[in-house]
Formats: sequence, C-alpha cells, structure tokens
Amino acid sequence: MNGFIEWCQYNALSLFMRSAKWPYPSVEILHIAGLILVFGSMLILNLRIFGRILCQEPVPQVAAGLSPITFTGIAAQFITGPVLFMTSAMKFAESTPFKLKLLLLVVALTYHFGAHRRFALDPSTPAQTLRVSAAASMLSWISVVLAGFAIELLAG
Repeated sequence: MNGFIEWCQYNALSLFMRSAKWPYPSVEILHIAGLILVFGSMLILNLRIFGRILCQEPVPQVAAGLSPITFTGIAAQFITGPVLFMTSAMKFAESTPFKLKLLLLVVALTYHFGAHRRFALDPSTPAQTLRVSAAASMLSWISVVLAGFAIELLAG
C-alpha cells in the first residue's frame, strides 16, 4: 500500500496539481460543485418526501427527474476526488477524518442505490417507509459532508 501512496503523491498529475496556484483550487471547485449536485438533489427529493416542497408532484417523478443531476454530481466527485487525494496522498492516507469520510461515502452510496432510490422510484412504497428512508438518506449525506469538512479542520 505504501508504494501506491507514494506513486499517488509523486506521479505527474499530482506534481502538476502542486506546481501552480490554479490547478488545485480549480479541481476543488469542481469537487464542491459535484457535492452540491448530489446533496442538493438528495435534499430536494427528501423535502418532497416530507411534503415540504413540490407537493403536487409524485415522489417517483421527482426522483426520476433528479437522477441525472445526482449521477452528474457523483461522476464529478469520482473524477475529482482521486485527483485531490493524489496531491497530498501521504497526508490523507494517515488522516482519520479522510478514512471516516470514505467509509461514510460508501455507506451513503450503498444506502442510496440499495434502498432509498428504489423506494423513491416505486409508487407503491408506503409513505412511512419513504419518510424513514428520507431521514436515513439525509443523515448519511450530512455525515459525509461533515466528515469532509473535518478533513481540513483537523489537518495539521
């Protein structure tokens, strides 16, 4: 594993990312944009499930309409995340908040695709099941975001 971490830290892309002022912030902006797309689409869907917005629209229609936005955000995260990791691979490899974020991300994605998305797209899902699922979804995504903030807050 140490060889992989060293390769990440010193490959051409990571050296380029650290070579000037603009590459890292540019990729970080795209990473944050992806986060906003994922979290924003989850927030809209879950607020609809709780009956706070778009009350005239059926939940499955809202879920289906938001899917391309969610997938775009996830794609942005999966492209930019490893690039950001490479710039400080040795630091991130030792970071407990980073490891926690990755674990929480796996949990959130697994829950989203394994349960929440299926419930939201199925018109026969009972309202109570949808609400419990929406609460679990929001908790999982908020946890990912907070762990991401902790990476920088606790870096040192």
